[in-house]
Amino acid sequence: RRECAYCLAINTTICAGYCMTRDINGKLFLPKYALSQDVCGYRDLIYRTVEIPGCPHHVAPYFSYPVAISCRCGK
Repeated sequence: RRECAYCLAINTTICAGYCMTRDINGKLFLPKYALSQDVCGYRDLIYRTVEIPGCPHHVAPYFSYPVAISCRCGK
């Protein structure tokens, strides 16, 4: 929050990267839905909340951020 007197560094986990995939030679003969590629996404995540010190009374001192619990490959 810009109005607060402190800046916090937050470390969290995310899901990112490539999933196992194969390039098909017969692309011209396949429907478009068959050409979609798997990507890494969230299976389970939770939100954690921290309290930012030094905030004025009119500013909510809480900040929530996502934390990945598990990841999955999918379309």
